[in-house]
Amino acid sequence: MPLTIEQLTRIPYLQTWIHAGASGAENVIEWAHSIELPRPWEWLERGDLLMTVGLGIPSDPAAQVDYIRKLAGIGVSGVTIGHEMQAPPLSDEMIEAAEQLAFPICFTAYAVPFVQISRTIAAAGREDYARILGVTRIYEQARMAAARNATTAGLLNELESELQCDLFAFANEDGGLLASGSPDPSPATVADISEAVRASGEQQPGLRRVQVGGREACIIPIPAQRSVSLVAVSRGSQLPAFAMLQHVATLTALELQRLWAQREQARRRGSELLAHILDNRIARSVAVARLDTHGLADGPYRLLVALLREEELHWAEHLHHRLAERDVAHLLLRRDNILHALICDADTIFDTVASLFPLNAIIGVSAPFRDLDSVQGAAREARWALDSAKADGRRIVRYGDRSALFYPRSVTEAQEMVDSVLGAVLAWDTRHDSNLIESLQVFLDCNRAWQRASTELHVHKQTLVYRMHRIEQLTSRKLNNTADVSQLWLALQALKMIA
Repeated sequence: MPLTIEQLTRIPYLQTWIHAGASGAENVIEWAHSIELPRPWEWLERGDLLMTVGLGIPSDPAAQVDYIRKLAGIGVSGVTIGHEMQAPPLSDEMIEAAEQLAFPICFTAYAVPFVQISRTIAAAGREDYARILGVTRIYEQARMAAARNATTAGLLNELESELQCDLFAFANEDGGLLASGSPDPSPATVADISEAVRASGEQQPGLRRVQVGGREACIIPIPAQRSVSLVAVSRGSQLPAFAMLQHVATLTALELQRLWAQREQARRRGSELLAHILDNRIARSVAVARLDTHGLADGPYRLLVALLREEELHWAEHLHHRLAERDVAHLLLRRDNILHALICDADTIFDTVASLFPLNAIIGVSAPFRDLDSVQGAAREARWALDSAKADGRRIVRYGDRSALFYPRSVTEAQEMVDSVLGAVLAWDTRHDSNLIESLQVFLDCNRAWQRASTELHVHKQTLVYRMHRIEQLTSRKLNNTADVSQLWLALQALKMIA
């Protein structure tokens, strides 16, 4: 049977005695932990004995009182301090708090290693088969869930019935709900847990106790490749033992790793498929069949392209997880710092996807299209919208939006502008193998500075003058006329889009 504090102090070879809080001598010790951290209550649970050489004990009297109150508040059985080691002097206020709370403060002789106390307590608890049987039942539930090919939510639901508490898995970076054992948790419950998880950041303590809707809850890190937490919420009675919940966290980690491996495989297949579609390297019938496996069999679609900074490229590697967690069917393809995303055309889906991108990401969106025959045009539209967003200083531009730069709203309109303004120049370049278009682009980029433009083109100034004169003849537009220059510049931008 488990020992009490009083029984522990009566074992001669442990050389441990009660210094304060003797009225709590009958507190039962379930386990013993040696912790030197300043907030040991984040790592302990009810019935534990804290063993410390004193490094984590504060020296300020008020902080010492708070130290004792928090340990007693979570049901720790007591604390034993290495005698004449590294603990600061125990204040009268700390001693008085221990007496009031019936919280035993003990000392253990310098010659006694803490592991000796741990072994004694472990030996005394070997008859505690209930916990062992509980762990066995947990793994049996997990085995049966795996045999039925249950989802992560299905596994948590099975474990909920065994432990009699509500179980959730949350992502630490954004507080997003990954899985819930209960089929329909209330929005208020999810919001409360999400806020508690985000408050701890990605570096979670081993055990964090919180209140969720007036119920006791605890947050335990899940050992997985993403920063994830298991959250257990009581159903009126006490929560299961911390050791039991650690087993649940381990099982959840295994399930999440399996799920993420499946998603990673789907991401690679989807990336390859989208590359083949954009490059026109796959038969339409084959592409449609493969789209069906990704939940994208039926259009209309939209294509997004996003310009990412260097520090955002790692974020892009996890976007498919976030989309899958929100049931958004998609294909993703990253080429250098441009991310392509093929999604269904629906405002709710688009808003969800856009909300997941970094605030500094610039996004261009194609017009809706119904079949894969239009995907190359959609790619041009999305890139053109991206260029417009960069030029206008906007985060998102949908193709067809009338921008501040008065770009054409369609590929057809852009082609008409190019043919009307630059058609004769393009034809001249083709017939004479010349580069009038390039010269005009450089001349306008240099703000019509003759010497600077000729230097960049590596030609004599008079050669550039001749070329610009030829362009004026072919287009019937003058380069000293603002309206004509505006038409030439806009036509060059349209040419870039359709090139």
